[in-house]
Amino acid sequence: MPAYYDDNFGFWEDMDDPDNQEHYRRTQKTNVLKKCKGCGRKVRIQPDYAYCNGCATKIERGMDI
Repeated sequence: MPAYYDDNFGFWEDMDDPDNQEHYRRTQKTNVLKKCKGCGRKVRIQPDYAYCNGCATKIERGMDI
């Protein structure tokens, strides 16, 4: 199974499921290129997101970014 990754959600699992594949494709189509407020990298994320998945995970774990 190929690996699916994006800066919104990280690694996507269970991509044999057609519903997951469709959700992934839909998400990719609506991503925009913007600067992550945590790490400063240019990432493709949803318009209303401010942080990439890596930074969001760190914040959720109580780490300072």
